[in-house]
Amino acid sequence: MPHPKSSLLADRVVIVSGIGPGLGRQAALALARAGAHVVIGSRTPGALEALAGEITNDGGSCAYDVCDTTSTADCAALVAFAEERFGGLDCVVANAFHKGAMSVTIEDADLDDWRDVFEVNVLGSLRMAQAALPALRRRGSGSIVFVNSQIIRRPKATRGDYAATKAALFSAAQTLAREVGRDGIRVNTIVPGRMWGPPLIDFTRAAAAASGRSFDEHHQELIRDMALPYIATDEEVARVVVFLASDMSVGMTGQSVDVNAGETFS
Repeated sequence: MPHPKSSLLADRVVIVSGIGPGLGRQAALALARAGAHVVIGSRTPGALEALAGEITNDGGSCAYDVCDTTSTADCAALVAFAEERFGGLDCVVANAFHKGAMSVTIEDADLDDWRDVFEVNVLGSLRMAQAALPALRRRGSGSIVFVNSQIIRRPKATRGDYAATKAALFSAAQTLAREVGRDGIRVNTIVPGRMWGPPLIDFTRAAAAASGRSFDEHHQELIRDMALPYIATDEEVARVVVFLASDMSVGMTGQSVDVNAGETFS
């Protein structure tokens, strides 16, 4: 059954780079349900085709193309494809990310390995923004939404590569907001905490099994520090992406919006 639609983003064209089972998928679905023509890009053709079919079956408008954000040519091609297919571009959501090594201290890290993480999380996001800026200027306005992480608020041991990239992206986003504001282009950052969706559910199930505790016990431990007694879902985070893409946030630029059920306050 089709999901209820709105006209908040009627006829807007939005690119979402980085499509997976979590926020990328939910952001694309939410943007389409708000009336946008959604162009999705990632390195995995099968995932793109499946999500495009889901959006279309839901009554939305979607097109897709393979895009590796570590390639300047791929980013430019995705923007050109969006303009050719739908006549322009109004927003880019930069969601592609590299999770980093996960369990290596800075002392023990091979810092050359950090380059791959920076290549995706910082430079890939900025490549996507660079490619989009001429198209947004042709529209006379636009929105860029960078997807960041709560790790910039609460750094964790052994996650130095990921934390460093997200901190760099945070700073770059604010600089870009200063640089392109006169063109009517807004640049904002969404800062999710842990999101209740397929990746976290799978992690919780595995962690519970490894510890010998129940799924519910491990889940309760995760929400212990939340102001709200639950973990925000990836779908709820996606609604804030829609807000930042829309004219509802027209007076906002250079801002970071935390969506984490009150685990941290910025």
